[in-house]
Amino acid sequence: MKFDVMGRIGNMGLPDGRTALLYSIYEAVSNAVQAIEERFGRADFAKRGMISVLVDLNSDKTFKYVAISDNGIGLNATHLASFETCDTRQKYSIGGKGVGRLVWVKVFNDIQVRSTFEVGLTGYEQVSFKFDPSLDDSLVNLQKGKGEASDVGTKVILAGIKPDQNAGISRSILARHICHHFFPYFIAGSMPQLNVMFGRRDLNIGDYLTSKVDVRAEETLDVPLNHLGKIRISHVYVEKSISQELSNAILLAAQGRVVKSIEIEKKFALKSLENGKAYVCVVHGDFLDAKVDQERTGFKALESEIEAVTDAAIEAAERFLNEHIAIIKRAQKRLVIGILEEHPQLAVSVKDVDSYVSGLSPSMTEEDIGKTLFTLLYRYERKLKSQIRSLQDNADSADEDRTRRDHIDDLVQKVTDDAKRRLAEYTIKRHQIIQLARSLLRYSDAEKRTYHWERTLHELICPMGKMLEGKDYDEHNLWLIDDLLSYYSFFASDKTMAAIGIDGERKEPDLIFFNPYGFKREGTNDPVVIIEFKRPGDETLSSDPVDQVLEYIEKLRSRTVRDIEGSIVSDINDQTPFECIVVCDLSASARKKFERSVAQNPTPDGLGYYGFSSNHKASIRVLSYGKVFRDAELRNQSFFSKLGLLPEEVRQALSAAAQAAE
Repeated sequence: MKFDVMGRIGNMGLPDGRTALLYSIYEAVSNAVQAIEERFGRADFAKRGMISVLVDLNSDKTFKYVAISDNGIGLNATHLASFETCDTRQKYSIGGKGVGRLVWVKVFNDIQVRSTFEVGLTGYEQVSFKFDPSLDDSLVNLQKGKGEASDVGTKVILAGIKPDQNAGISRSILARHICHHFFPYFIAGSMPQLNVMFGRRDLNIGDYLTSKVDVRAEETLDVPLNHLGKIRISHVYVEKSISQELSNAILLAAQGRVVKSIEIEKKFALKSLENGKAYVCVVHGDFLDAKVDQERTGFKALESEIEAVTDAAIEAAERFLNEHIAIIKRAQKRLVIGILEEHPQLAVSVKDVDSYVSGLSPSMTEEDIGKTLFTLLYRYERKLKSQIRSLQDNADSADEDRTRRDHIDDLVQKVTDDAKRRLAEYTIKRHQIIQLARSLLRYSDAEKRTYHWERTLHELICPMGKMLEGKDYDEHNLWLIDDLLSYYSFFASDKTMAAIGIDGERKEPDLIFFNPYGFKREGTNDPVVIIEFKRPGDETLSSDPVDQVLEYIEKLRSRTVRDIEGSIVSDINDQTPFECIVVCDLSASARKKFERSVAQNPTPDGLGYYGFSSNHKASIRVLSYGKVFRDAELRNQSFFSKLGLLPEEVRQALSAAAQAAE
């Protein structure tokens, strides 16, 4: 059988471009390491060996050549014969595949070799040649002669890069890739001194890595699949600047070289490692050594076997990273509590926060956790609907009454709890509104010590310049003042009296309410509510708010109120009662004014006043902003506490937040 070397190269799964260029250098460096170990022995080769990789560029910065030199055993007769034999088995015992030189041929047109080796006890010989495997005699122009002891070793010059393989490369790129590819050698202390030179710039890779690599632990594990044997794992911290491929990854290595990188940064949230470094898990083993392919770009093994090795490495990494993961879990617990505080309905999937968090992947962000909880809620509700439909569809089934009744009771309880959780979420939203409202009581301009205008709070409580109906409850926050205000069928916010049918009247009550739902009784006069806001922080009220609301009443007496379409809303007669609410800050000046008015009676908590004007059939309440928002919070918190459907950690967090707000 004739052998077509170039066909052999074409059929190999060799890389292209920069990767092919890098692999050419890797093969030369690997040969150098093996030659040095053979010369000095395993105990001393790393200390006594020297390898240099010199890259030279043309004047236009294009690639000119790369020279790889070593002080290994050299190409003696045995090694020279192996060199010109494709697929030689000479180095099988140490991982050699006998095809590394073919990578050179794919990338370069000009391959020059010079090697000096020892002969006998005192003699030295040197050989030099051009390597061209397409020829029967691949060692072209072979020259032999005497050598010097100081020259023992081999130098390979790879030049004449093929146009279709040309790729840009720099000193930093080459150094990073060599660090990555031979990382197992370096961390094991099995790499001779290795220098990378670009022109006059020289970098000792070993020294470079020593300050940037910290081997923390090593362990040996059994892989529980098909008797794959043991794997050796090194847990390493590295500076992130060394190489992107070395950043937070599992490296499957064979014969001292990295074959496959598996990214685990997201899985274990490794961007947030407290030491600021990256984590690397290096995996070695006889199985990996035996199964690596000849190009060293993959493994000739079953997918399930490589998965088993990878899974064992991931479990080992998780154990090693336990402290880091514990920090992540604590942060995730805070996120879960925060999400449940805002969305209590999601608690249906979280009976115990710690147990739930323990099942989360460390990589899950707040958004990921939220999506998962909402998905679980959706599935829960679908299942509940399905159970209800099933009960309806089987209304005539032969189930015992007791069993059916228990099933119904269970579903009723689930629906009730679900409704309570949704109410709990509504109370959370109310709490947020109260916090926002309280923030508006502070200075709007701290330097000038000015407060927000009353319209700012007015807009928060109810949008201005509108006439609304009871069904528009989602457009206002009237519950801040009184929950019953939401039950009025019609109200106007900052609209002139002319706009509600009182012709010629330009006065604008801040809020006025007509016809309460649930209280409307034929033949009776239902109360009209008027609310007036005053600017927070006003030391001296610009007008008398009690007098102001009483004037509104006088203008409404014996008048007909109409909506925007002209329909009658309310007929106000002499017997129509009014309830007036003034909201303001109770400064010393304001208190004096109220104490001289019909609303002169202080409330028990001292945060308001009340009174009654019999002439106007009007009750009047004066409330401070602080009282309004405090009472709203107390009502809200009381309602929430009665629901009691959240995990204990969430209830405690909410209680603490409410107390802090007071």
